[in-house]
Amino acid sequence: MTHNKLTIDRIFNAPIDRVWEAFTNPEILAKWWSPAGMTNYHASADVRPGGEFRYCFESGDGVKYWGKGVYESIKAPTYLSYIDYFTDADGNPVPPSHYGIPGDEIIPTLVEFTFAEKGDQTSMRISGENPYDDSMTEEMSKGWNSMFDKLVDGLK
Repeated sequence: MTHNKLTIDRIFNAPIDRVWEAFTNPEILAKWWSPAGMTNYHASADVRPGGEFRYCFESGDGVKYWGKGVYESIKAPTYLSYIDYFTDADGNPVPPSHYGIPGDEIIPTLVEFTFAEKGDQTSMRISGENPYDDSMTEEMSKGWNSMFDKLVDGLK
């Protein structure tokens, strides 16, 4: 299966160590790791190769969307990658259809973050696979960018 690639570049008005902490400290992640219109219900991060990043988004009507990443590579504070899955509340991988999203297969996807210091700012690039149809690329981009907007507010 050919995967579409999603790439987003952002600049944060904070030093690289502070941005790195926002991506690796569960207490900070819980403040911003959810798309617009949702809140973070759960965030945990065992930041080491093979460690798990668990998260849950909660919609305004109380529906919970669980996921996890299994860290692949970590080079603090410039790079981290993980394999991402939709999961149930116990961390078992489930297909997107479990949450009413198109797709009946469990498809692990690679997500990569690269950070670079730019004076007193930090540039970030996220590259992620979109194994679903083309219509999901725009939705994924909106979701990620709305999360990063929350991070920008949190870094002020």
